[in-house]
Amino acid sequence: MTTLDSTEELVDALKQYFSAPIARALLTSTLRRAKIDGGTLGPQAIPHVITALEQALPMYIADPGRRGECLGRLRKLAHEPAKAPEPVPTGLAARPAPRNGSAGASTVIQVATADDVTNACEVGRDLARKVGFPNVQQTKIATAIAELARNILLYAISGEMRISAIDAPRRGVEVMAADEGPGIKDLTLVMEGPYRSRTGMGLGLRGSKRLMDTFEIESTSKGTTVLARKFVA
Repeated sequence: MTTLDSTEELVDALKQYFSAPIARALLTSTLRRAKIDGGTLGPQAIPHVITALEQALPMYIADPGRRGECLGRLRKLAHEPAKAPEPVPTGLAARPAPRNGSAGASTVIQVATADDVTNACEVGRDLARKVGFPNVQQTKIATAIAELARNILLYAISGEMRISAIDAPRRGVEVMAADEGPGIKDLTLVMEGPYRSRTGMGLGLRGSKRLMDTFEIESTSKGTTVLARKFVA
């Protein structure tokens, strides 16, 4: 496999379980956290990527059987033997975890209309409240989500947002925004310079960054991914 093939085959495997924007965003964020250079990803790095994905997947796939199936598909790319599937819980353990803002609560929102932007804000504010953020912080999270969703709508036509409750490295809210638009040609200028488009793109992204505690963005000709987090004080 060439570098491009390695990346695309991983994305294709993840697309069996996620939409294309989220699959690419999940791989991008996993590579970044594992400090693996996606631009030079070769076959020898695939096992390390799969190990990193194995640690990340529980946040995105709650069902053990489906998670094991996904990992099995990924391991085939590295020619690794599939591990035995996780045991299926029974009794009380088989009941799904309550979706009340505890870690693992997650909502995926398709962003294609102005109503979707409003919906994303409401979902984010509600989850922030359940996680334990005060009103002012709830507003900051909702505002950051609005700016990210608005950028998807204006520049990529459509995309997705995944809004999740997390407990590592600290309790808080994570926002992943992903699209398959044309990308941002000069990301440094947009994020750090005086750039401002006619629709305010630079201010929207920089404003979102200021409102959140962590903010990572990557943009290529295949789309833009943002991963932002806000932690409970």
